[in-house]
Amino acid sequence: MAQARAHVLVAERAAGTSVGPGDRSFEAARARRARLGLGEASRQVRQADALVTMPVVAAAVRSGGLPLEHLDAVARTTARASLAVAERLSSPEGQAAVVRMAASQSAPEFARSLAHMVATMEPAALERGHEAQRRERFFVLTDRPDGTFVRGRLDRMAGEALRLAVEAVGEVPGPDRSPEQAAADALVALAERALAAGRVGGDVAAVSGVSARPHVSLVVPAETLAELRAHHAARAAGDEPAWTSVPPSSTEDGSPVPMSVLARALCDCEVTRIAVTAEGTPTDLGRTRRVYTGAQRRAVVLRDRHCAWNGCGKPARWGEVHHMRWWDRDGGRTSVSNGVLLCVYHHHEVHRMDLTIERHVAPPRRERPVRSDVLGMPTAARYTFRSRSGRVVSAPPQAVGDQGEHVWSSP
Repeated sequence: MAQARAHVLVAERAAGTSVGPGDRSFEAARARRARLGLGEASRQVRQADALVTMPVVAAAVRSGGLPLEHLDAVARTTARASLAVAERLSSPEGQAAVVRMAASQSAPEFARSLAHMVATMEPAALERGHEAQRRERFFVLTDRPDGTFVRGRLDRMAGEALRLAVEAVGEVPGPDRSPEQAAADALVALAERALAAGRVGGDVAAVSGVSARPHVSLVVPAETLAELRAHHAARAAGDEPAWTSVPPSSTEDGSPVPMSVLARALCDCEVTRIAVTAEGTPTDLGRTRRVYTGAQRRAVVLRDRHCAWNGCGKPARWGEVHHMRWWDRDGGRTSVSNGVLLCVYHHHEVHRMDLTIERHVAPPRRERPVRSDVLGMPTAARYTFRSRSGRVVSAPPQAVGDQGEHVWSSP
């Protein structure tokens, strides 16, 4: 029935006779005429396009080898994919690969595998999708007489970190509360523990550098890491190369991860090497290399005081230590002189735009004391952020030629 309906819908849309006054689209007209919701009508039209343009998939749907839930994942993927990726998926080889995956995977597993396949074909599309998600992020707390309302939207990686943190609290539903209520209790418990254990509200935290890092595990194929380093090397040489088709890194459940997120994670994380056989069986576990100990972080916080991006000023307790000479790309050392404090947003921006960083400090002056703020600590270091072409993206007032002295810069 789905396949027969697909040809009718595609022909009806091509005829252009069903869209009436007030219908914003063919899908809206379909919803009105069939008394469906717009979401269901849109789903039917997506599936129709996939069934008409992918005969191998259509045959698998007709025989029962590819369920409609799997078909919807195919339809959503092809509808969002670029023309080049859609053509590869619609090729006989691409369709055969899709059908093989669907034969042995559940609908959620199949959707992740399909996303992994598309990310391998076109890494740049994954990056564009991730940046689109980040542009749409928001979080709102609204106090009302009947309670505080929470509303928001996160990108997939931020959502993964939040989900893992909420699940780790261990609040489970029961006779006295629903799953949604248990999740709400877990979120409150997270906030209370952060306030109690991290002392995030006082000056002590800002100086001590207390920070809890998210424990999100990324699986990174060796060829993907090599491609990331080669891409960074080419950009350092002034080129803007296209990404090579390599398997994307992924979370533990198989969801693909954009290259910019991987670059930021490699800057400030624990890395554990696990060698696997061709069949994926672990054979050797390497040693973990930990970056920026508590003492080192406290030293960076004491020097930078807040996010080093000019005009940001985000408190140090929410900061991350970035390797000015990147740890994975440049072999930079995990040292205080190589570290700079950035908030989460500007840390991501530095990796996304592939920026270089220069630090400026005030030279000692005999005729006057070193400037300090009300806490009696020296003025925070200042930084200039530049693109690979040398264009200044962010700089302090009169950073060069003022009383600052350039003491270190990334390559």
